[in-house]
Amino acid sequence: MKPSKYAVIGTAGHVDHGKTALIKALTGIDTDRLAEEKKRGITIETGFAHMDLPGGLRAGVVDVPGHERFVKNMLAGAAGIDLALLVVAADDGVMPQTREHLDILRLLGLQRGLVALTKCDLADRDWIELVKDDLSRLTKDTFLAEAPIMEVSALTGLGLEELKGELARLINELKPREVSAQFRLPFDRVFTMTGFGTVATGTLMEGALKVGETAVIYPEEIPAKIRGLQVHSAAVETAWPGQRAAANLNVKREKLVRGDILATAGSLRPSHMLDVRLEVLANSPFKVKNGSWTHLYLGPRELLAKVVLMEADELDEGGSSFAQLRLMEPVAAKVGDRFVIRFYSPMITIGGGQVLDAAPLRHRRYKPKIIKEFETKEVGSPLERLELAIMERPENFPALADLVIRAGLDPVRVRNDCHVLAQKGRIIPLTRDIFIHKREMDRLKDKLNSLLADWHKKNPYSPGMSLEEIRGRAAPGAGQAAADSLLNILEEQKFVVRELGHIRLSGFKPQVNEAENELIDKLRGLYLAYGLTPLVTSAVDPALSPDGERRRQAAFAALIRRGELVRLDDSYCLHKIYYDQAWQKFKDMAADQAAVVVGQFRDELGTSRKVAVALLEYFDKMGLTKPAGEGRALRGSRMRRPGENIHNNYACFVPNLAYNISRVLKRPVWLVPYNRTVRQRAGLFRLRPRIRKNLGPTAVEGHVRERRRRRHRRGKAAPVFKPVDRLISTVLINKAPLKLSGSRSMAGRTLEKALRPPRQSTKPPLRSVACLSFFFPIIPK
Repeated sequence: MKPSKYAVIGTAGHVDHGKTALIKALTGIDTDRLAEEKKRGITIETGFAHMDLPGGLRAGVVDVPGHERFVKNMLAGAAGIDLALLVVAADDGVMPQTREHLDILRLLGLQRGLVALTKCDLADRDWIELVKDDLSRLTKDTFLAEAPIMEVSALTGLGLEELKGELARLINELKPREVSAQFRLPFDRVFTMTGFGTVATGTLMEGALKVGETAVIYPEEIPAKIRGLQVHSAAVETAWPGQRAAANLNVKREKLVRGDILATAGSLRPSHMLDVRLEVLANSPFKVKNGSWTHLYLGPRELLAKVVLMEADELDEGGSSFAQLRLMEPVAAKVGDRFVIRFYSPMITIGGGQVLDAAPLRHRRYKPKIIKEFETKEVGSPLERLELAIMERPENFPALADLVIRAGLDPVRVRNDCHVLAQKGRIIPLTRDIFIHKREMDRLKDKLNSLLADWHKKNPYSPGMSLEEIRGRAAPGAGQAAADSLLNILEEQKFVVRELGHIRLSGFKPQVNEAENELIDKLRGLYLAYGLTPLVTSAVDPALSPDGERRRQAAFAALIRRGELVRLDDSYCLHKIYYDQAWQKFKDMAADQAAVVVGQFRDELGTSRKVAVALLEYFDKMGLTKPAGEGRALRGSRMRRPGENIHNNYACFVPNLAYNISRVLKRPVWLVPYNRTVRQRAGLFRLRPRIRKNLGPTAVEGHVRERRRRRHRRGKAAPVFKPVDRLISTVLINKAPLKLSGSRSMAGRTLEKALRPPRQSTKPPLRSVACLSFFFPIIPK
């Protein structure tokens, strides 16, 4: 069971001030494990232990080296500690590494700690008081300003119990780390254990780590599985944030280095740049100049970084500035992470700061717009940071998960924040997870206007640019779903017109020259001659010139636009005269029998089965027919069964909804609910799979429920079926589609607001629109 608090205590202080001896006296564990350390009597590598404290608390302990040559090892161990234990020997007093380690702890953002004055058995009282005065001056204006100075001795045991009590009090004052859904474990040690394999240890920064979970090791993005866990040398099933954990991984030791991070898949983005707030220590012996190379310490990782100052050419001692760190190697960080930089040579600690953007773009210096964006990243509200993240990379159309990582947002509330920004008109939803800023939408409209205007000028006879070319030139970074949604929005705004797979400006009408007029006459004559047995459209080729294909398409488009040809599907067109004959024949057949099957319809028309199927499916798409057993019947209202209360089911609701839309638009409308139960109650049966398959990509993304069905006889899982649960954004209105944008609930609210009956009406309100999943086939104009 998870206790209320976990914490890691980290030592700091000058070499030979008794840090390791104090930890051994407190815990009984010798953290010097290397033979070289025992031979030389100093700590070289970071050591680890655990300490039992009053109140049933058990804390992890990180013992860092104090020698100036091993400060990089100290920095690796100090990452992730919650409490600082600054160790100062009473017989030596404050020394250089005492000051440097205190600076490092402050730069790492430590807020709690205390001072342990060791070797008090080797100094007299007057000297101890002098050392305490020095410590008071040293810690003034730091997080240890009010911290107690505990007099202890590892040799005699003086003050050890009091020190433990004070540590327990500080741990109880700590704010517990939040157990998020995503875990992160930076490695400060990686080794191989006989019989187990690769083991990596570190302080669990966030999330709960469980045995058997799959993860990714960053920044190399190596997939891994957690085969076992230990906390304080005891096997556990779950490690909690703030604990020292050792993870047994199914990855070869050679692939891992200190500073790698074990984290939830997709929770980090490796980057060669970091946007930061950089500050220089007041006692730094060097200034930080723009373009200077430094050693960067981020968590346990050390790497080279070039400092690019955004607001100045150099930073003096005690100065602060926005900066971008450009790295020699990729790093996986999060917004809010603390770091330390040391001078390139000699290696002296000169400053540090906080990460503001873990995967930024390359910035130019002295730009007011860039400086304002840095300020938003540092102190902006969640809404402001979300809007900035959407606006920063417009050409890439980043998904919501990527925005959460880069901007350091709360994944729980980010979707609600997106809804708030959309209501304010600041962003526009393209899919459920992809948004575009209004400013970028205006820029895209200008770009598309220029692109299409130039195309129309050069190709006055063309019906427009192809969809593929528009996607590739106007929005190359968008996926197909986002690009189609973008075009749907522009079509709703009557900015462009989509016709036969081409896009044109709404004010443009394709011209027809004399050669095309001749071609149109030929096509008209051919389809009159074909009658009810037309050829496949691609085989109809009356053009004889080198420019024939373009003219052929223009002629087809002109005939369909005029209504002389009816495009049944991608394969067949039919002259309007013969289409009307086929429809009249179907109505005559449907009046005499319950359902018209394909074979009978084919024989009655004297055509091929493919043409008959294309006609029937087109009737379905136009809302003229409905499935009835193995055939089709005329669409009509279902007769109410005796004793049935029609007001208690959706059979009444759907016609009412269609009626209200029809009344507003003054045109006939039909709607088909997607939900199977609702369809059956409304007298509507399952739509043919082929119709659903050919609907096209104009759906606004919604929830997709996943269902598995097992085959009990064979004992194997069947393929995954994914029934659609979304609002298709097209409603057929007398052969012309009406577009609805947004999610299912947003579209429902929009429809409710637009089509609510007048107050004096007795029709029921449309409050249930958002609760239904309607299935609207997409009909070409």
